[in-house]
Amino acid sequence: MSMASSSRRTFMTRKAIESRLSSSETTDRTELLAHPSMVSATKSCILAKEVGRSLGFPARTIATAQLLVHRVHIFQPSSTVSSSDLGAACLLVAAKMEETIKRVRDILAHTYLLFATPVGTEFEPHSVPASVTDKMRHSVLAVEQTVLDAIGFDFRTAHPHLLFVKLAQMARVPQDTTARTGWLILADAFFTTLPVQYPAVVLAAGALCLAWNLDLDVKDTVPCIRKALFAQSQGRRNSRDAWRSLGRMHNGRDADARIPCDRPTALDMATEWWTEFGVATLDVQSFVRQIVDFYVLFFNTSVASAEHMERHQNGLPNKDMSQRIGQWRIKQSEFLNSG
Repeated sequence: MSMASSSRRTFMTRKAIESRLSSSETTDRTELLAHPSMVSATKSCILAKEVGRSLGFPARTIATAQLLVHRVHIFQPSSTVSSSDLGAACLLVAAKMEETIKRVRDILAHTYLLFATPVGTEFEPHSVPASVTDKMRHSVLAVEQTVLDAIGFDFRTAHPHLLFVKLAQMARVPQDTTARTGWLILADAFFTTLPVQYPAVVLAAGALCLAWNLDLDVKDTVPCIRKALFAQSQGRRNSRDAWRSLGRMHNGRDADARIPCDRPTALDMATEWWTEFGVATLDVQSFVRQIVDFYVLFFNTSVASAEHMERHQNGLPNKDMSQRIGQWRIKQSEFLNSG
């Protein structure tokens, strides 16, 4: 697969991602997260999120930048591009894709201050000398070309955020608890390769499904979700028909068109409701399995490497969420063992 032909909308299985990153087949469920290229990608994702927030970018722009980071690292796992240059370049491209354009100087100044300013100190982007941003400009714009090659110059986007809001409304879940939890899970998913593996509707459905199950008594967990927690990752196997449907749904139209009017106006969350939207249960299970593994990696200090713990100290992922999901998974294991 050539770089130019690998557009942003081409989804890849987890196995395909692993094969690009390593010649040996991955057997450990957390090995992909610990791959050096993914560790570097995470640093760029942190930068994109922090700089994006300081510049007032909406969630969709930050998410797009993080998706671009993963695509570059997957197709160029041996790249020597610095994490800061890649994060800034991806944010620059994402701003254009989402039509939330900021001046290049502003992005560079905020990127510089993220490293130069002590934690807790207010950013003063106008105080950054032009000589500093001019020096950064050359390298960041060079990396921008690499990013454009990685997406095949395809600027079309499809986001899970509005879809998630619509699904949460249809499910009538509490906004301050379940919906908020799902939103945080959705945001953290962009620190992983999940957005490269699945389209927006799978991400939105998976985040809402996990959030809802977290609020249940352990014994009431949806069976297919409990099963997903303790099974080996299988990617998107046996889901080709659903993926053809999803491909048609994600052809660049607006989000309203992705939930047809003949879909249910209310969701029974105790069922496999996502199938009503053409989403395969295997895909939701894979999403839940991988995002839970991601959180547990930070919850379980005996598993997390020094690099992972460093990232956790930088706010990746949401600390409260990693603790909550880690405890939840332990309870699920205890429930199975007690039976």
